[in-house]
Amino acid sequence: MRQTCAPRRRPAVSPAAWRALSAVTAPAGLGLWAGRPAEGVMVAMGALSAVLTDVAAAYRHRAITMLFPQLLGVVGAFAALTAAGRAGEPYLLPALGVAAGVLARLGPEGSLGAMVLLMDAAVARDLPLPGPLWLPPALMLLGGLSVVVLALAGRPFFRGRAERALLARCLAGCAAVLEPDAAGPAGTARRRALHDALEQARHTGAVGGGALLARHLPGLLALAETASSAGARGLAAGPALRGRLRAEAERVAAGRPASDGAWPPACGPLEARLLRAARSAVTPGPVGSAGGRARRHPGRRRSAARAVLADPQSWLCGLRVGLALLLAGAAAAYWELPHPYWAVLNVVFVCRPDVGPVTGRALERFCGTALGLLGSGLVLACAGPDGALLAVLALAAGLVPALSGTGYLYQAAALATVVLMVTQIAGDPGLPLLLPNLACCAIGCLAAVLACELLGPHRHRQLAVARRLAAAVEQTALALAPPRPRGGGAPHLQLASARAEFERARREPPWRQAATARWAALIDEVERTVDTALAPAVPADHHHFDATRHHLHRLAADLHRLAARP
Repeated sequence: MRQTCAPRRRPAVSPAAWRALSAVTAPAGLGLWAGRPAEGVMVAMGALSAVLTDVAAAYRHRAITMLFPQLLGVVGAFAALTAAGRAGEPYLLPALGVAAGVLARLGPEGSLGAMVLLMDAAVARDLPLPGPLWLPPALMLLGGLSVVVLALAGRPFFRGRAERALLARCLAGCAAVLEPDAAGPAGTARRRALHDALEQARHTGAVGGGALLARHLPGLLALAETASSAGARGLAAGPALRGRLRAEAERVAAGRPASDGAWPPACGPLEARLLRAARSAVTPGPVGSAGGRARRHPGRRRSAARAVLADPQSWLCGLRVGLALLLAGAAAAYWELPHPYWAVLNVVFVCRPDVGPVTGRALERFCGTALGLLGSGLVLACAGPDGALLAVLALAAGLVPALSGTGYLYQAAALATVVLMVTQIAGDPGLPLLLPNLACCAIGCLAAVLACELLGPHRHRQLAVARRLAAAVEQTALALAPPRPRGGGAPHLQLASARAEFERARREPPWRQAATARWAALIDEVERTVDTALAPAVPADHHHFDATRHHLHRLAADLHRLAARP
């Protein structure tokens, strides 16, 4: 519990917090002022679903991650209202859950779309409005589009700023890993931070990056690979080269044109190789293989989608979500709890394969909801005019994105406060609903844990780590071939993805942490092997490298067989 409740970092008040504050509070306040609180609440809930997707920094990436889920939310809300009162109504959400689970396997963008699809379907089903069938989906879409417009309003003024900041972070990270102490623990932390920044830049370029990111990223990958391998062997670069890389990072962040000044002279074969990689990284070239290729060849995205649909693990993920929704809905209906969609919403927020293990996330969700309900109960017990409720709603809505990096427990507390304040504004007294809300949260979390533990998702996460490690070793073998293939993968990006999967897995409660030390040691061993093999001017230990690759392939095969067991 202490590990779960510990905040990871301080809240960050960003423009996303101000967007959430205004987009959620304004329609609720206007609905109260006009005497139509139900319509205002529907718009506010649509805005809340868009706030949860406001996670990208680059504007093109932000448009994709926010617009796509809103369209899916309209589909989910319309399907829920169409099925109302018919024989198949109890099975609609489980069916949508299967589709959402498959969709979530497409990546972070697909996971956000699956979340909004189920969230809007549950809200429209539980909060019906009088009038035509299209009115609730239209109101929710209006709220979501208001957040999208606010999020994209700065594009004419700050276009490219986020991508330049990301490139500058990568260049400064390359300079940091070339410090004289790069072979120690501090250097290991800096190398991992650099690899994480490169993975973020690669994903942004592949999904929605601009031409600037596409031109710089291929050379930057080569520079980071050389610098990371050199730093791991304690081969530090001269202060002149490190200073030039930091100066280039400041220039890129400020958006200034490339400097014509001469680069410092090379003092040995290592600095000569680093200088060639640095020139290719900071000098814009043609649109490379990072972002432009993904946009010019949409067939690759379609082939990736077909691969996800053909993967049995994708349908297993969908069945887990559908079963959890069926269990939560049946339990809430059996005990006749008010607003049974609360139980469904907890399943929606917990069952997201891209954000961590279900058991740990369910624990954070329940503790955060209990914390939020405690604070909301104190507010409602002393409730005065509606203006006080709107002030609390504004504060909680702004804290939803501000607390995203602090920990899901604290973000869940803010979400519970938003839901309860919105319910009170809509005319349903919130104080008697505290215990039913907590009961719905417990039902949803237990249903998610039961369904997901029954089908063993932790094996798939271990399998993903083994696959990433094996891919890193295979790409390193290709990099060591005498004619290095053009456009080859970057092993350090695979290592960054493997560490990300491992960090998600290690957030499980203590009864799942028995193998944590073994997996951490395996990741460290593969990192050392890759760095040793790619280090410039250092002969690689091919026997140790082949043994590690064989071990990883055998581990991946064993995990394949383990995951295939009934």
